[in-house]
Amino acid sequence: MLETVVIGSFNDKGKGLGERANKTSRLTVPFAYPGDRLEVIVTSRNKKLAEIIEIVEPSPDRITPPCPYAGHCGGCPWQGLSYQAQLKYKEELNKQLFGESEPIVPSPKQYFFRNRMDYAFGPNFTLGLRRGRSGILDLEKCLLLSEKSNLLMARLKAFAIKHDLKSHPEGLLRHAVIREGKKVSNAILNILTNESPVFPFDELWQELQDDLAGISWSINRSPADLSVGEVQGTRGRDHYFDELGGLRFKIPVQSFFQTNPEQAERLLMTVAELLNLQGGETLLDLYSGTGSIGLSLAAKAKTVIGFEEDPRATALSIENASLNGIGNYSAIAGRAEEAFPAFEGKVDAVVVDPPRPGLHKKVIRKLGELRPEKLVYVSCNPRTQKTDVEAFKEFGYRINRCQPLDMFPHTPHIENVLLLTRRATPNNSRQ
Repeated sequence: MLETVVIGSFNDKGKGLGERANKTSRLTVPFAYPGDRLEVIVTSRNKKLAEIIEIVEPSPDRITPPCPYAGHCGGCPWQGLSYQAQLKYKEELNKQLFGESEPIVPSPKQYFFRNRMDYAFGPNFTLGLRRGRSGILDLEKCLLLSEKSNLLMARLKAFAIKHDLKSHPEGLLRHAVIREGKKVSNAILNILTNESPVFPFDELWQELQDDLAGISWSINRSPADLSVGEVQGTRGRDHYFDELGGLRFKIPVQSFFQTNPEQAERLLMTVAELLNLQGGETLLDLYSGTGSIGLSLAAKAKTVIGFEEDPRATALSIENASLNGIGNYSAIAGRAEEAFPAFEGKVDAVVVDPPRPGLHKKVIRKLGELRPEKLVYVSCNPRTQKTDVEAFKEFGYRINRCQPLDMFPHTPHIENVLLLTRRATPNNSRQ
């Protein structure tokens, strides 16, 4: 049965929220924006999720998106919302969480800004992104990575058809991960399959080597829909190169790297500005990954020490330091909550860039004990960042600056950078 709803706000995941006509409950409507008047149909058993059937009266902020898959593909749920409105809603959320906030920094590009896309194989030789719970949306063109990657997707689908390679679980194909440099022209591919022992790997390399620096074949034995696995082999290179903030980085096929590199350069400039290092400081970089933040600050500090859970990323950050002639950077492998509390020594400044769940309590307590003068907290989840900031108040830290950046246009995601400094209080003035 059709219902009419007017969307009044977004939920925590950026989906539209509309009050039902009986005013007894609200419906969550994907691809809906505040101000939309919609005809919808309820699609969930709990009667809380609905699908747009007709846009009766569009929001003043609604636009006609350039992508033909918008409104169906989960990759860009806000693409039908004007970019200025996207920034407005993200900025408003940040102010709700932290009070005062600097204006959000827009992404230099809203399309073809990403350096990585993880596509899924589906039935009937489809390849694309997920359409909610209803399977794979077959993409002929995606506006997120590059025109060259779209040609590569077409060639991958043609190869699957030629060799009758069906998708998991009927067949073996699971994911295709394309990664490419934006300032350095090179690209690599990771093909993920299930545990099938037969895969025409060499034939695939022969077919695509004119477009790629390397192809890796990985197996995902997990039932989970993940685009990572155990690498079985590589033809060509298992890494690509790119530049960030004037530094050159080697990026292996399954390592993390900022996916919007042009905006990542603005992120690095923001961190450097907030820290305002003078050259004699000892800086700690927690959750340091391949070293992009710590290495970008090495020329401004006496010593930089990274802490990273993944030993491969730790080794890679040291390799990237050598690649750029940086001699004052070192890194320690281990989970932050295990390796960092054992650290001893004077620390002047700290940068943390944790995963979405935020900081472990042990990390917060150790930082409170070390009492660095400046603490810069980079987060891809401002809500958990807010919770951690409340915990830092026990140690006398308060927000000095709050700077959001839009790393992911057409999504509700926000990258937020906080400068925390210690204030003289009765609890810490004698420390």
